[in-house]
Amino acid sequence: MSKSEGNVLDPVDLIDGIELAPLLDKRSQGLRKPETAPQVRKNTEKEFPAGIPGYGADALRFTFASLASLGRSINFDSKRCEGYRNFCNKLWNATRFTLMNCEGQDCGLAEHTKEQCKPGGEFHNYMSFSQADRWISSTMQRVEADVAKGFAEYRLDNVASSIYQFVWDEFCDWYLEIAKVQIQTGNDSQKRATRRTLIRTLEGILRLAHPLIPFITEELWQKVSTVAGVKKTATIGQAAYPQSQPEKIDEKAEAHVAQLKKLVDATRVLRGEMNVSPATRLPLFVVGDTAFMTASAPVIKALAKLSEMRVFEDEAAWAAAAEAAPVAVVGEARVCLHMEVDVAAEKLRLGKEATRLEGELFKVKAKLANEAFVNKVPPAVLAQEQKRLADFTATLEKLQEQLARLK
Repeated sequence: MSKSEGNVLDPVDLIDGIELAPLLDKRSQGLRKPETAPQVRKNTEKEFPAGIPGYGADALRFTFASLASLGRSINFDSKRCEGYRNFCNKLWNATRFTLMNCEGQDCGLAEHTKEQCKPGGEFHNYMSFSQADRWISSTMQRVEADVAKGFAEYRLDNVASSIYQFVWDEFCDWYLEIAKVQIQTGNDSQKRATRRTLIRTLEGILRLAHPLIPFITEELWQKVSTVAGVKKTATIGQAAYPQSQPEKIDEKAEAHVAQLKKLVDATRVLRGEMNVSPATRLPLFVVGDTAFMTASAPVIKALAKLSEMRVFEDEAAWAAAAEAAPVAVVGEARVCLHMEVDVAAEKLRLGKEATRLEGELFKVKAKLANEAFVNKVPPAVLAQEQKRLADFTATLEKLQEQLARLK
């Protein structure tokens, strides 16, 4: 960008916003070639027909952090500022939800000793953390490690990406929705654990994101840190920066939530493929891993917008109940949205998915049949390809069974 060429963006204009008329005047003055002023004004009108909206300082900082790669050329787009402004709004709304559910409530922050936590002790069963609570805490440790690595390597783009994905995709899109269900349906100890996880995770997020978005995090932290019971400094900048604690990583909880996400996503995909409105609540019939399905039923029912979730132990009974309903295969489980369907359309849908899987199987088999590939790749890569072969084969077999049943 060059001010003398009339294509510069003033950071203050991106922060506060500017209307078209003053923007045109600003860009067409002091040019190296005054005769280009009409063209500069024309280009500006085309790029910013309504002027520049105000994105705020945090959104602009986050944008430049995300662009701070090792390359020398940066293709700046003000739409990126809009996206990170939305991120700041998302963080603000997540804080409102958390405070609404935690402020003035028992968040499991009471002091206690190991003796009090023993069976029969005053705090025994005081809090009962779910797999989702353990998962978000575990994921937080991985993100903190990634952020520390990004700062050490001067890769602010990686820092921004890690924080963005965790806050938007994991905390807001998944954990907050699961927390709503846990607070509505859980017992007292489960509610305490959920509130504690909510407020403490959010407080850690604010400290983690503070170097990139200092203004909104300071504003929110002043309230959140008090409710979280951790406020010991006057400002967030004086508080300790989050450090990863690998001992808190819980792979079992991560696997549990990964399976939960797959089931919810598969149900949503079935809705989309059958053109069923999200407002229409349908029953879901599932078979496979009964213990997991039963324990996860309230969350799956809420997130997938179901009227009920019926878990079958016997596959024959499930098949009889499912009839010609649309089916999805999720690992060892099979799920179907119970509704009347066009059998021909369902056969076509399953046939396309079977064809896709056959194509994936062909590629994996070709790799594993190649001696050069097998001998050169690391053992972990080879094991991954072998697992893909087994997974694709199992899923294809179940799809073919479903197709045979429809025929």
